[in-house]
Amino acid sequence: MSRTTKVNPSNNATTTSTSSPADDEISQSLPSLTTSTELKNQCSNADLSNQNLSTVSPDLTTSEDIANRAKARDIVVGLQNKNIKLIAIDFDNTFLSTHTHGYYKGTADSLLPYIRPVFHYFIQELLESSAFSRTLHVCFVSFSPQEKLIKKLLRLAFTTSKTDQIIIRCSTPEFVANMKADYPGKEYHLLSVVTEIEKKRKTRIVRREILLLDDDPENISTAEQFGHKVLQIRDEISLDILKDFVYNKLRDC
Repeated sequence: MSRTTKVNPSNNATTTSTSSPADDEISQSLPSLTTSTELKNQCSNADLSNQNLSTVSPDLTTSEDIANRAKARDIVVGLQNKNIKLIAIDFDNTFLSTHTHGYYKGTADSLLPYIRPVFHYFIQELLESSAFSRTLHVCFVSFSPQEKLIKKLLRLAFTTSKTDQIIIRCSTPEFVANMKADYPGKEYHLLSVVTEIEKKRKTRIVRREILLLDDDPENISTAEQFGHKVLQIRDEISLDILKDFVYNKLRDC
């Protein structure tokens, strides 16, 4: 999603900087990008009627589908080999090929055709991996306040109860109301996710073990400054591009 926000760090926040790769503490020195008040006011009706649709329900019996599932499995294995522990996915213009503007009035099932096929295959293989929610965790981090919409859409897209183990962090009114200090980009969303994983799943994740997939260059730049791994999602994203990134461009943690 192509916005940035201020967020509220906790007292035990971890700092990061590109110049000090050994640090695991999130820095509070980076400039803020958007006020939480502005975030609260960033809502508008979404009109998706003129958008180009992408098929999200491939034929599971075709040779192309079998090949795509194999690519997605390779990507999951590659991420594990690179010691990635948390895959953080943006919602608008990333998971979806369109933007809901945080105030979508349609039904969740009407968004199914907008899910990018690359994420349909990728997330399905993540859910089926034995590492899912054990050593490999998945979350959605979005400035949209529509957390329930995203949760329902995931349940519709991936017919498994495991979707409830995907952690969703949205800028809901409650989330924004708790912002007492400034964090740029998706950093407070990520901090909140990491804190939950450590508390509930007894797994500690440091900044270099997080991979953020996001369309917004400012969010990507901020995440890089904090020491996370990143991939900017563009319209041409495909399983081949994602696999090439994981195996040839993503550095080991």
